[in-house]
Amino acid sequence: MTKFTDLLDGYRRFRSDHWQVQRERWNELKEGQSPKVMIIACSDSRVDPTQIFDTNPGETFIVRNVAALVPPFETTPGQHGVSAALEFAVQFLKVEEVVVMGHGSCGGCAAAL
Repeated sequence: MTKFTDLLDGYRRFRSDHWQVQRERWNELKEGQSPKVMIIACSDSRVDPTQIFDTNPGETFIVRNVAALVPPFETTPGQHGVSAALEFAVQFLKVEEVVVMGHGSCGGCAAAL
């Protein structure tokens, strides 16, 4: 199992190995993002949309929630993280497609049912 210290080691590898290789890409992303696809995915640790779809940073806009649930739109005050991400993606980033990604053995779906 990954521990916090493993994350720190991974960050160090990223900075020493991957950062320099993709430096031009990171400089482009510094100026902004323009993904054409939004993915709404489960927050399950076994399911990583970037790995499954083999995408690079900046290519997809991803929001993750338990069981990939998108709560109903509400106009009442409160915290509406998924709907805020959806609105941002469609209105400001101008994504062209929204993919809701499900997966097998989802504990969130089992809990909801």
